[in-house]
Amino acid sequence: MLYFIHLLKLWLIQVRYAITRELAFRANFFAWVIVELAWFVLQLAFVGVVYQHVDSVAGWNRYEMIVLVATNQLIQQIFTAFLMPGLVKLPDLVRTGGLDFLLLKPAPPQFLVSTSSLEIGPLANAGIALIVVLSSLHSLAITPTLSATFTYLLLVLAGLFVHYALLLALVSFTFWIVQAESVLLGYYSIFQVARLPREATRGWFRVIFTFAIPLLLVANVPASVLLRNMKITPILLFLGTSLSAALLASLFFYLGLRRYQSASS
Repeated sequence: MLYFIHLLKLWLIQVRYAITRELAFRANFFAWVIVELAWFVLQLAFVGVVYQHVDSVAGWNRYEMIVLVATNQLIQQIFTAFLMPGLVKLPDLVRTGGLDFLLLKPAPPQFLVSTSSLEIGPLANAGIALIVVLSSLHSLAITPTLSATFTYLLLVLAGLFVHYALLLALVSFTFWIVQAESVLLGYYSIFQVARLPREATRGWFRVIFTFAIPLLLVANVPASVLLRNMKITPILLFLGTSLSAALLASLFFYLGLRRYQSASS
């Protein structure tokens, strides 16, 4: 228990440093918020254009689709704030030998790599996404119960695990590949799959992104809990899948770390 409290204190120090940095560079903070907000508005505008011509897409009406897209935005922005900045720096740390300094610190390497850098700006857009979710639920005349709200937040956390597992696995290739930054393009290319309705996909695409890389579940399952009173079985399946993915990615990271040779060797 004391060990986890120690890690929590380290993480809080990182958060405080990130807040101090953002206050020192306010222009960077507002620029990030504006750019990401513009991208979110474009997604919502696209939804609006589609629903000018149809009443539903794969059984999702306009406001249900907005809940889905906003849930995906919420998860993505939280991930971008707390975990993504540190992970994307791993290839550079390995290439320059900067990983040596992290390995000397009295904390797990995976924890240090994952939390070595934070961005506070995305949290503002996460808050906006949550407001959009609540507004859409109000338009649908849906008032989530306390249990549904708790389950939704738990599944948002599970969605973070899926994003984390995918990106951690991709950046871990840096222990085998010299220019591993190109591998990161794979993450940027496929993470948008999470905002698609699962019912709109078919064949191998649906199988791969449901079971092998469960991105189709990241936003679909939490949104469905709020909108459709989803049964417990798919919820437990998603929770188990997300935890398994994170565990496998962690094992892959440490497998690669065993191959790492420090800059001084």
